[in-house]
Amino acid sequence: MRESHAILVAGGSGSRFHAATPKQFQTVLGKPLVVHALERLQHSGSIARVILVLPRDGFDEAKRAIAPYLGEAFPLEWAPGGNSRQDSMIEGLSRIEPFEGLVAVHDAARPAVPPSLVARVVEAAAVDGGAIAALPVVETLKEATVDLHVSRTVPRERLYRAQTPQCFRYDVLARAVRKAVEDRFSGTDEASLVERLPAPIRIVPGSEQNLKVTTLEDLERVEYYLRNGED
Repeated sequence: MRESHAILVAGGSGSRFHAATPKQFQTVLGKPLVVHALERLQHSGSIARVILVLPRDGFDEAKRAIAPYLGEAFPLEWAPGGNSRQDSMIEGLSRIEPFEGLVAVHDAARPAVPPSLVARVVEAAAVDGGAIAALPVVETLKEATVDLHVSRTVPRERLYRAQTPQCFRYDVLARAVRKAVEDRFSGTDEASLVERLPAPIRIVPGSEQNLKVTTLEDLERVEYYLRNGED
Protein backbone atom coordinates (compact mmCIF):
# COMPACT_ATOMS: atom_id res chain seq x y z
CA MET A 1 0.00 0.00 0.00
CA ARG A 2 1.07 3.60 -0.55
CA GLU A 3 2.98 5.31 2.26
CA SER A 4 0.73 7.53 4.37
CA HIS A 5 1.53 10.69 6.29
CA ALA A 6 -0.91 12.38 8.67
CA ILE A 7 -1.65 15.96 9.63
CA LEU A 8 -3.03 16.18 13.16
CA VAL A 9 -4.79 19.54 13.40
CA ALA A 10 -4.60 20.98 16.93
CA GLY A 11 -4.20 24.64 16.08
CA GLY A 12 -7.55 26.01 17.24
CA SER A 13 -8.21 28.30 20.18
CA GLY A 14 -11.29 26.34 21.27
CA SER A 15 -13.45 29.47 21.56
CA ARG A 16 -16.69 27.43 21.68
CA PHE A 17 -15.35 25.23 24.47
CA HIS A 18 -15.68 27.95 27.13
CA ALA A 19 -12.63 27.00 29.17
CA ALA A 20 -9.29 28.65 29.87
CA THR A 21 -7.43 25.68 28.36
CA PRO A 22 -8.21 24.90 24.70
CA LYS A 23 -10.01 21.59 24.33
CA GLN A 24 -7.13 19.81 22.58
CA PHE A 25 -4.97 20.32 25.68
CA GLN A 26 -7.57 19.22 28.22
CA THR A 27 -6.31 16.25 30.23
CA VAL A 28 -8.19 12.95 30.29
CA LEU A 29 -6.76 9.81 31.88
CA GLY A 30 -3.55 11.69 32.60
CA LYS A 31 -2.84 12.86 29.05
CA PRO A 32 -3.88 15.84 26.88
CA LEU A 33 -6.48 14.99 24.24
CA VAL A 34 -4.02 15.78 21.46
CA VAL A 35 -1.67 13.08 22.79
CA HIS A 36 -4.49 10.51 22.82
CA ALA A 37 -5.28 11.41 19.19
CA LEU A 38 -1.61 11.11 18.25
CA GLU A 39 -1.36 7.68 19.87
CA ARG A 40 -4.46 6.49 18.03
CA LEU A 41 -2.90 7.42 14.71
CA GLN A 42 0.29 5.63 15.73
CA HIS A 43 -1.54 2.48 16.84
CA SER A 44 -3.42 2.23 13.54
CA GLY A 45 -0.28 0.91 11.89
CA SER A 46 -1.18 2.92 8.77
CA ILE A 47 0.71 6.16 9.36
CA ALA A 48 4.43 6.57 8.72
CA ARG A 49 4.77 10.12 10.00
CA VAL A 50 2.67 12.82 11.68
CA ILE A 51 2.80 16.59 11.31
CA LEU A 52 1.32 18.01 14.52
CA VAL A 53 -0.13 21.49 13.99
CA LEU A 54 -0.31 23.53 17.20
CA PRO A 55 -1.63 27.07 17.85
CA ARG A 56 0.73 29.75 16.55
CA ASP A 57 0.23 31.78 19.74
CA GLY A 58 2.03 29.88 22.48
CA PHE A 59 3.53 27.41 20.01
CA ASP A 60 6.75 26.79 21.97
CA GLU A 61 4.87 26.49 25.26
CA ALA A 62 2.50 23.93 23.73
CA LYS A 63 5.43 21.87 22.43
CA ARG A 64 7.03 21.84 25.87
CA ALA A 65 3.75 20.84 27.50
CA ILE A 66 3.18 17.91 25.15
CA ALA A 67 6.76 16.62 24.84
CA PRO A 68 6.85 14.66 28.15
CA TYR A 69 3.93 12.49 27.01
CA LEU A 70 5.42 11.45 23.71
CA GLY A 71 6.88 8.03 23.12
CA GLU A 72 9.97 7.25 21.14
CA ALA A 73 10.63 6.25 17.55
CA PHE A 74 7.44 7.67 16.01
CA PRO A 75 8.31 10.26 13.34
CA LEU A 76 6.77 13.56 14.39
CA GLU A 77 7.15 17.07 13.04
CA TRP A 78 5.74 20.25 14.56
CA ALA A 79 4.09 23.12 12.70
CA PRO A 80 2.45 26.39 13.85
CA GLY A 81 -1.20 26.74 12.87
CA GLY A 82 -3.01 29.42 10.91
CA ASN A 83 -6.01 31.65 11.51
CA SER A 84 -8.52 28.90 10.66
CA ARG A 85 -8.67 25.13 10.63
CA GLN A 86 -8.17 25.15 6.87
CA ASP A 87 -5.12 27.40 7.20
CA SER A 88 -3.71 25.07 9.84
CA MET A 89 -4.18 22.06 7.58
CA ILE A 90 -2.42 23.92 4.77
CA GLU A 91 0.46 24.72 7.12
CA GLY A 92 0.75 21.03 7.88
CA LEU A 93 0.57 20.07 4.21
CA SER A 94 3.37 22.52 3.41
CA ARG A 95 5.67 20.38 5.59
CA ILE A 96 5.17 17.37 3.29
CA GLU A 97 7.30 17.17 0.17
CA PRO A 98 5.40 16.06 -2.96
CA PHE A 99 5.27 12.26 -3.02
CA GLU A 100 3.24 9.38 -4.45
CA GLY A 101 1.53 8.51 -1.18
CA LEU A 102 -1.45 9.48 0.93
CA VAL A 103 -2.15 12.28 3.39
CA ALA A 104 -4.64 11.72 6.21
CA VAL A 105 -5.99 14.70 8.15
CA HIS A 106 -7.40 14.22 11.64
CA ASP A 107 -8.74 16.61 14.28
CA ALA A 108 -7.14 16.52 17.73
CA ALA A 109 -10.65 17.21 19.06
CA ARG A 110 -11.50 13.60 18.09
CA PRO A 111 -9.12 11.84 20.52
CA ALA A 112 -10.98 8.51 20.82
CA VAL A 113 -10.92 7.58 17.12
CA PRO A 114 -10.59 3.80 16.82
CA PRO A 115 -7.20 2.96 15.28
CA SER A 116 -8.98 0.38 13.12
CA LEU A 117 -11.10 3.19 11.62
CA VAL A 118 -7.96 5.13 10.73
CA ALA A 119 -6.65 2.04 8.97
CA ARG A 120 -9.89 1.51 7.05
CA VAL A 121 -9.99 5.10 5.82
CA VAL A 122 -6.37 4.93 4.65
CA GLU A 123 -7.03 1.60 2.89
CA ALA A 124 -10.07 3.03 1.08
CA ALA A 125 -8.14 6.12 0.00
CA ALA A 126 -5.41 3.90 -1.42
CA VAL A 127 -8.02 2.35 -3.72
CA ASP A 128 -10.22 5.35 -4.60
CA GLY A 129 -7.83 8.26 -4.17
CA GLY A 130 -9.88 9.76 -1.35
CA ALA A 131 -11.92 8.58 1.62
CA ILE A 132 -13.58 9.98 4.74
CA ALA A 133 -15.11 8.52 7.88
CA ALA A 134 -18.81 9.37 8.15
CA LEU A 135 -21.99 8.23 9.87
CA PRO A 136 -25.49 8.16 8.36
CA VAL A 137 -27.97 10.71 9.68
CA VAL A 138 -30.62 8.94 11.77
CA GLU A 139 -32.58 11.87 13.19
CA THR A 140 -35.47 13.54 11.37
CA LEU A 141 -34.18 16.74 9.77
CA LYS A 142 -36.19 19.95 9.61
CA GLU A 143 -35.43 23.03 7.54
CA ALA A 144 -36.45 26.22 9.34
CA THR A 145 -37.39 29.73 8.29
CA VAL A 146 -35.38 32.69 9.54
CA ASP A 147 -37.89 33.17 12.38
CA LEU A 148 -37.60 29.51 13.42
CA HIS A 149 -40.74 28.02 11.97
CA VAL A 150 -40.58 24.62 10.30
CA SER A 151 -40.33 25.00 6.55
CA ARG A 152 -40.08 21.35 5.52
CA THR A 153 -38.77 17.93 6.43
CA VAL A 154 -35.49 17.19 4.70
CA PRO A 155 -35.11 13.62 3.39
CA ARG A 156 -32.25 12.02 5.32
CA GLU A 157 -31.59 9.16 2.92
CA ARG A 158 -28.00 9.35 1.64
CA LEU A 159 -27.11 12.07 4.19
CA TYR A 160 -24.01 11.50 6.32
CA ARG A 161 -22.25 13.24 9.21
CA ALA A 162 -18.63 13.71 8.20
CA GLN A 163 -15.87 12.84 10.63
CA THR A 164 -12.10 12.68 10.45
CA PRO A 165 -9.77 11.17 9.49
CA GLN A 166 -10.11 12.20 5.87
CA CYS A 167 -7.44 10.80 3.57
CA PHE A 168 -6.42 11.62 0.00
CA ARG A 169 -3.61 11.03 -2.41
CA TYR A 170 -1.10 13.83 -1.92
CA ASP A 171 -1.58 15.16 -5.45
CA VAL A 172 -5.38 15.27 -5.06
CA LEU A 173 -5.28 17.18 -1.77
CA ALA A 174 -2.55 19.54 -3.02
CA ARG A 175 -4.59 20.40 -6.15
CA ALA A 176 -7.70 20.95 -4.03
CA VAL A 177 -5.79 23.29 -1.71
CA ARG A 178 -4.35 25.29 -4.61
CA LYS A 179 -7.81 25.73 -6.13
CA ALA A 180 -9.29 26.79 -2.78
CA VAL A 181 -6.55 29.38 -2.27
CA GLU A 182 -6.93 30.71 -5.81
CA ASP A 183 -10.73 30.95 -5.42
CA ARG A 184 -10.54 32.25 -1.84
CA PHE A 185 -12.79 29.37 -0.86
CA SER A 186 -13.08 28.31 2.77
CA GLY A 187 -14.36 24.79 3.40
CA THR A 188 -15.42 23.06 6.58
CA ASP A 189 -13.27 19.98 5.93
CA GLU A 190 -10.83 18.55 3.39
CA ALA A 191 -13.58 16.75 1.49
CA SER A 192 -15.33 20.05 0.80
CA LEU A 193 -12.16 21.19 -0.97
CA VAL A 194 -11.67 17.98 -2.94
CA GLU A 195 -15.33 17.94 -4.04
CA ARG A 196 -14.65 21.12 -6.00
CA LEU A 197 -12.04 19.49 -8.29
CA PRO A 198 -14.04 17.17 -8.52
CA ALA A 199 -12.46 13.88 -7.42
CA PRO A 200 -13.85 10.61 -6.01
CA ILE A 201 -14.29 10.34 -2.25
CA ARG A 202 -15.26 7.05 -0.66
CA ILE A 203 -17.37 7.02 2.55
CA VAL A 204 -16.09 4.63 5.20
CA PRO A 205 -18.55 3.84 8.02
CA GLY A 206 -17.47 5.93 10.99
CA SER A 207 -17.93 5.40 14.71
CA GLU A 208 -19.95 7.09 17.45
CA GLN A 209 -16.81 6.64 19.55
CA ASN A 210 -15.10 9.10 17.21
CA LEU A 211 -16.97 12.07 18.69
CA LYS A 212 -15.72 15.63 18.39
CA VAL A 213 -15.16 17.31 21.74
CA THR A 214 -17.14 20.54 21.70
CA THR A 215 -18.26 21.04 25.30
CA LEU A 216 -16.93 20.19 28.75
CA GLU A 217 -19.62 17.51 29.03
CA ASP A 218 -18.06 15.69 26.05
CA LEU A 219 -14.96 14.97 28.13
CA GLU A 220 -16.87 12.37 30.16
CA ARG A 221 -17.89 10.51 27.02
CA VAL A 222 -14.34 10.67 25.68
CA GLU A 223 -13.00 9.23 28.93
CA TYR A 224 -15.49 6.38 28.71
CA TYR A 225 -14.51 5.54 25.15
CA LEU A 226 -10.79 5.78 25.88
CA ARG A 227 -11.29 3.28 28.71
CA ASN A 228 -13.81 0.95 27.11
CA GLY A 229 -14.04 1.67 23.39
CA GLU A 230 -12.98 -0.33 20.38
CA ASP A 231 -9.38 -0.35 19.20
